[in-house]
Amino acid sequence: MRKFSSMALGLAAAVIMAPAAALELGSSSELHGFVNQAYMYSPDNPYTGSDSLNGSFKFRELGITGFTEISPEFRLAGQVISRQRDEADDGDARIDFLLADYLFYSNMGATAGVRIGRVKNNVGFYNSTRDIPSARPGFNVPDSIYLGSFRDSILSTDGINFYGSLLFHDNQLSWEFFAGKKEIESERLEYYLYGIPVGKGEFDDLSLQGLNLNFVPAAQRSLKLGLSLLDAGVDLDNPLSVADAQMALFMAGPADVVANLHNYVTGTRIDVLFTILSAQYSYRDWVITAEYMNLFSDLELQIAGVDNNQSNTTEAYYLQVEWLPTPATTWFARYEELYLDKDKRSGGDLISANNPYRGFGKGWSLGGKWMFYPQWTVTGQASFNEGTAWLPSYNGMEKDSIGKYWNYYVVSLTFQF
Repeated sequence: MRKFSSMALGLAAAVIMAPAAALELGSSSELHGFVNQAYMYSPDNPYTGSDSLNGSFKFRELGITGFTEISPEFRLAGQVISRQRDEADDGDARIDFLLADYLFYSNMGATAGVRIGRVKNNVGFYNSTRDIPSARPGFNVPDSIYLGSFRDSILSTDGINFYGSLLFHDNQLSWEFFAGKKEIESERLEYYLYGIPVGKGEFDDLSLQGLNLNFVPAAQRSLKLGLSLLDAGVDLDNPLSVADAQMALFMAGPADVVANLHNYVTGTRIDVLFTILSAQYSYRDWVITAEYMNLFSDLELQIAGVDNNQSNTTEAYYLQVEWLPTPATTWFARYEELYLDKDKRSGGDLISANNPYRGFGKGWSLGGKWMFYPQWTVTGQASFNEGTAWLPSYNGMEKDSIGKYWNYYVVSLTFQF
């Protein structure tokens, strides 16, 4: 895997010297890519690792995207990406998507097609484009809706995707339905559920199915409305046996049991239903975007053979305003909130020993982009947060004392071809 990553980096270095906006591989194939290098300073809380406390350059992305058109109706496409984010992501190359796309119906009023393979999930306005730096409003997409810790699991699905569009009375409707499975980073889900990894076991592949609708009314072409539904479920595989957990409980003292309850987990099943409502309005040089997420989760948790099932609803929203004064510059401001349990907005049972603020998040982000030279963009962003619901997780996070109020500042340089 390291060798593969080095090869991708070498290819990126080569294409930086190319003057073209894309590499054309024959008349029906193209290769695109990007390199993004960022400097992150997070003085209050460790952002994906302790290096960011004093400022770190360990934040970079490299992507190579290609497609070939076999016929006007059939094409192949894929993307390889390498991401380093301090201690949370080591930079190994992986496949973001790799698919076959067949447009089996098309006329003036409707289209329909199917994609098979590792297919991007069109959830909300930004999920399907969050992997491209130039497509993000700032350095990152809104943290409250698009949880960074689950970026890879939500971005795409290994399965099938049906898509299409419909034009009726000058109204435009586009739709997608997808279903399949995706490998999940078990440790990150364990941090999310327990605040610390479990003693034994890993989460199996995530099963996903979803629907996305986008509507542009004829009466107001500057308005775009969206609805996304995502149903997902996952099980903890090979957990601690009930007999071993009960023996460990018998040997442990009461204080140890309370402090290390995660070590006695003998089963977990979680089912979630995401609902995202989206709206975007464009007026002259301004773009206003708002999204609301409601996430219902049903957790079947077993501690030493004793069931402790619970359900809760996560709620989040953001409001974002972008100003595009020139074709080369963009400025934005965003306010967002996230509550892992909407009925316990201070955190409730979701707190952990060193992180009593993980149950909620509130924050402002301000930033801008400047394309100072063709294919080169510099991005700056400052974010001011209360609560740590969207603070990215990493191995060792449970040992750090986490503060309630925290800011981070980032500057990134992007080359794209």
